[in-house]
Amino acid sequence: MLINFETSMTAPLWRLLWVIGALVGFLYMGHVLLRMHRASRFPDQSHAVTLGDLVGVAIAAACMVNLSVFINATWNSMGTGTISYGPISYDGAADFGVFAAAINAVLTIVSIAGGYFFFKGLLLWRRATVSGHTSHGADDLVWRSVTHMFGGACLVQVTNVIDAARATLGLAW
Repeated sequence: MLINFETSMTAPLWRLLWVIGALVGFLYMGHVLLRMHRASRFPDQSHAVTLGDLVGVAIAAACMVNLSVFINATWNSMGTGTISYGPISYDGAADFGVFAAAINAVLTIVSIAGGYFFFKGLLLWRRATVSGHTSHGADDLVWRSVTHMFGGACLVQVTNVIDAARATLGLAW
C-alpha cells in the first residue's frame, strides 16, 4: 500500500506544492501592491507603508513563487549538487532485501514532507517580517523559519544526508 501510494502520488504532491507556493506568493505580492495603492490614496498615518514593510514580504513572495529554485539554492549553499524532485532510489536500501522498495517509498515521502517543511519556513519568515509583529520574546520566528528551511532542504535530499551521516559517524549497515 505504501509503495503504491508513493508511486502514484509523488508527482502530484510535488506539483501541488509548486502550485500552492505560487498561489500564496502571488497573493502576498498582491497584498503588498494593495497596501502601496492604499497608502498613496490615503496618505494619513494609519495607512503609512515603510520600505521595511514591503521588502520582506515581497522577497518572501518571490521565494514562494520560485519555490523549487529556492529549495535548490538552499541545498547548493550546503555545497552539494542539484536536487531532483521525484521518486528516490537509495543505493543503501538494497542491503535490506525485500524491504528496499518500502524503504525507498518512505524516503520519497520524507522528501516530499521536506518540501512542505521548507514552505512552512517561508510562511514563518513572512510572518516574522510583518509590520507590528511582536512575540515579546516568547517565540523567535526568524530562527524557526531558518531551521524549517534548512531542515526541509535536508529532508528533500534525505539520501545525501543519510550518506553524510554514515560517513561522519562511521556507521555501516
